[in-house]
Amino acid sequence: MASYRKRRGNNRGPEKVTHKSSLPFGRTDVSTEDLEQIIDIEKGAIQAEKGGVENAAEKVEDFVDCIPDLLRWLEGHGRKYPWRATNDPWKVYLAEILLQRTRGDAVEKIYSDFIQRFPNPEALYEASDEEIREAVHSLGFVNHREKTLKEVGKIFTNEFDGEVPDCVKELKKPWRVGDYSARATQMFARGRSMALVDANFARVIGRVFGYEMPRQPHKSSDVYALLEALTPDDPDIARSFNLAILDLGSLVCTPDDPDCESCPISAACHYYQSNKREGN
Repeated sequence: MASYRKRRGNNRGPEKVTHKSSLPFGRTDVSTEDLEQIIDIEKGAIQAEKGGVENAAEKVEDFVDCIPDLLRWLEGHGRKYPWRATNDPWKVYLAEILLQRTRGDAVEKIYSDFIQRFPNPEALYEASDEEIREAVHSLGFVNHREKTLKEVGKIFTNEFDGEVPDCVKELKKPWRVGDYSARATQMFARGRSMALVDANFARVIGRVFGYEMPRQPHKSSDVYALLEALTPDDPDIARSFNLAILDLGSLVCTPDDPDCESCPISAACHYYQSNKREGN
């Protein structure tokens, strides 16, 4: 394997307590030199090689070089949803539940009313099934959402005294709440430098590195290890990094028709460079 420009120790625990990030986007004025101190380039290259990436060390370093442009892009193009303007764990957690398999614009239409209607777990626990169904009807998957939200209210009220637990494992106790929703709550509400893996992350990272994504990347320990290595070990920058990948995947690096010419990280993207060579 090629030598690494910088190396960072990876001693952080899975949920290291840190200060809360600035809202809505975290820190976006970051240099490559800053990033080299807080991204585990060596581990990232090792994990990229596991996914079939050629010249992994060079590709990880090229990606890190492009992150400052990515974060500047976020500052100008990032989506300013109301749940990004708060670090209240309840408001963030509820948003993540509502966002499951649903576009952010659809959730935004009901989010403020939903929070007013259910300002804490007790209010959700005491609500009737019909009240919850009515509140989420416009989002679809009504039966699934109703069951999840009822369990959220019941478990958080009875087991955690009406508080949102500060632990990924406990955040996942309600039905159909997985790693992404739990980690996103810790990341965006509590400023933890944690990796997130969803369809947008898998698509962007898979294209950038030419990484062979498994069918269910959100269940892959190797994919999480790669994203953990690439996630900056600083809460403000981890926030901006995660939001930038999410928004890039939603707005630019779309599934069927990616707008590669306007992508801020195309210079480091295997997918773009390959298509460019082929004349597509």
